[in-house]
Amino acid sequence: MNTKTETSSPEQPFGRRDFIKAAVAGSVLAAAPGTFAAAGSGLELSLADPTGLELEGPHRFRDVAGRRGLQLTSLKARATVRTTLPRSPQGTLSLWVSPLEDLTFTRGVESEPNVPFDYPLVSDVFPARDLKRAKFGLFARAGYPALLAKFAGGSMWERMDYGMAPFAYAEKILLRRGYWYHLALTWDRPGETMVVYVNGMMVGHNLRAGGFEEPGAELQLGNPMFVLSDLQLEPRAVDAAEIDRRYRSKRPAENTVTEADFRAMLVPAFGAPLDLRRDASWRSAYECSFTRAGEGADWLLQGPGKKYLAEMRRETTAEGLYLKSPDQIANETRLYLWSPRAFEGDHWLEFDFRPESPAGLALLVLCASGMQREDYFADHGVPATGSMKTILRDLRNYHWEFFRRVEAMRTDVETQYLAKNPFGRRLHASCIPRLEQNRWYRIRFLVAGRRLHGSIDGRTVFDVTDNPENNNGPVYNFGRIGLRLMYATAMRFRDLSLWTRPTQRSQFDAG
Repeated sequence: MNTKTETSSPEQPFGRRDFIKAAVAGSVLAAAPGTFAAAGSGLELSLADPTGLELEGPHRFRDVAGRRGLQLTSLKARATVRTTLPRSPQGTLSLWVSPLEDLTFTRGVESEPNVPFDYPLVSDVFPARDLKRAKFGLFARAGYPALLAKFAGGSMWERMDYGMAPFAYAEKILLRRGYWYHLALTWDRPGETMVVYVNGMMVGHNLRAGGFEEPGAELQLGNPMFVLSDLQLEPRAVDAAEIDRRYRSKRPAENTVTEADFRAMLVPAFGAPLDLRRDASWRSAYECSFTRAGEGADWLLQGPGKKYLAEMRRETTAEGLYLKSPDQIANETRLYLWSPRAFEGDHWLEFDFRPESPAGLALLVLCASGMQREDYFADHGVPATGSMKTILRDLRNYHWEFFRRVEAMRTDVETQYLAKNPFGRRLHASCIPRLEQNRWYRIRFLVAGRRLHGSIDGRTVFDVTDNPENNNGPVYNFGRIGLRLMYATAMRFRDLSLWTRPTQRSQFDAG
């Protein structure tokens, strides 16, 4: 951890207003500390003093690890920059940020467990934290996703569930107190592209970012959680090599630590092989090859909505069960298949899958039960919707997203995501090399006591531990198996086998 001393200028009281007008259009000033540079080619602000800002309310300029920046110390404070550069057809926004506390994923506030914290870094509205009203902004978040860039008002999920939308994000970030992070966003409106970078590394992109909206004519900077420095805006989308060069030119020496954090999240890799053998304590509980006529017909279909039902396909063939969801982007073009019954105990599940579409998303669910540990589908019936709401809110379950090719997710690699629901507890996020279309893979999902292990072709994707003592419910060991396809997904399945064994007496730590 960085131990450099932080210093700050005296906090400015609420009500003070500083306004340094922009330089005359067309002039270019050096981007040294304490200067404001503005021209037809872009805008640069050091944020080391009030120059170039309209400041109102409590704030201070403070040094962190040798770099000086701006911190707003009240939610009522404002740091305004007047510019229309975000309206440019192409553009790049970058800035350095330093969190004043260690930040990573958290469930949210106690009274609203599904609402994460949003930390506005740049926004075109005030209050800057009004994320839904903002038509342009860059937000750090303590929820999912963890870093969000937007070019449209409203909720990301409300927009993206029904069509192309200009949002790009990083699923997971770790921000350490006392370190500086270089954030960058590039956009290309005609090309429908947005890309987000941290410390020179691409963390998220959207290659189908339709529906860009017109941002406001001013930007609001910062919040009490962050110190901001070196804001830069320009009307061109610089490439990845240039983003990395700019980061390297001002890279703090101690960023070896933070770069290692992000490589662990962003570089495709597998974990150590599974060290558990399926011995005699494991008994066969269910088998289905999905290759013979009528086999698998007793699996329960949930969704898609009636409007799209004719556009889905479910066929049992000699090659396996073929599932295809409707192509339209809509909340009702998703579907689930649920096992004919629930299972109890530790679970060892394996089956083959073959991606047959270049895009889409497929996930696997284990231990899906109702909130009282009841067999949800036997007690309540099958919901009419294929919405994600079923596993995120209505069921207790573990879900693993193993094939992910939708608009705002990285498609240069195969991102992986494991969560415990309905608590929204993220158990694992990483990436592996991209899976090939029309090739068979063997997937294994193991829930053994507290341990959750997942592999593809025997190569470990995750090996994590659940815990009944961390305010996220008990360790699950009962429920149905679920397969879910998002829109525009085609996949084939075969040779599914489940082994179970009795779960140990208690999942709490001894003593």
